[in-house]
Amino acid sequence: KWLEVEGFHPNQILSILYPNDPNIHPNMALSTNRLFVDHRLLHHLIVHQFLPTGGRYAKLSRMQAFLMWCILSKIEFCFPLLMLKTMVRAFTQKKSVLPFGSILTKIFQHNQIRLDGEVATKLKKEDTYNKSTLNRMGWNKQGGIWTYCPKVDQVQRIEREEQEENPPWEAHEEAQPAQAQGSSSSTDYDRMMEFMRSRFDSMQASLEEKFEQVNLRLISLEKDHVTIRSDFDNIDDTIYYDLKVARRRLKRLERKLAASKTIDTCEETSGDDSDSDAPPAAS
Repeated sequence: KWLEVEGFHPNQILSILYPNDPNIHPNMALSTNRLFVDHRLLHHLIVHQFLPTGGRYAKLSRMQAFLMWCILSKIEFCFPLLMLKTMVRAFTQKKSVLPFGSILTKIFQHNQIRLDGEVATKLKKEDTYNKSTLNRMGWNKQGGIWTYCPKVDQVQRIEREEQEENPPWEAHEEAQPAQAQGSSSSTDYDRMMEFMRSRFDSMQASLEEKFEQVNLRLISLEKDHVTIRSDFDNIDDTIYYDLKVARRRLKRLERKLAASKTIDTCEETSGDDSDSDAPPAAS
């Protein structure tokens, strides 16, 4: 469906793009091969540079027509937001390439982000717009007027593309119900935010699971620490008790040896009372 934006009606852009076709109406499939040279070139810029899409360019999507209306009418729109939407859409496709490679490279270089290891791709001649661009598109200047003269292979391709349906992403985009909006990009913004919100929710769930595992590990380590601390606090008493027992045994053995005249009688010294288990009094 067409975007519902204050001040915009599909008939406005259709009257600009197809001034000689009174039968054109918003519910028709729009063809780019019936555009004048300046509008055809503008559409070429949109599908190749502003919002890169798939390989079908014979049809004019409603979003592309809306952007052409904004540009021709000098209506401001949020281009960075449309770039993000295009990249998100490319990310969700099974076979896709991240668009805006040249623009992203300029941004990375401006912010001094190192691109070591990245494979550089040279710009193609199609990336430079000049007279050759129009010739490659099938336009030739005859009598000072640009005339659309596609080659034989181009005619066959155009006929085939005009019979094909819109690309899957454009069909999905048009199937979305458009609601009244205050700006040209509010619906796109909502869709992009919904996608990013779902990603963040997934990341949050994963992080919460990781934090729960870390907390369990910390609780286990805390219990081990308490056990080690308890053993450490009791180790002095245990060692002192073992020493007292060993000394009493040695004293008894010494007395037996003295009684049997095996050794001389030992002298009792203070602090060596074998019958006492109490520790020596502090001096």
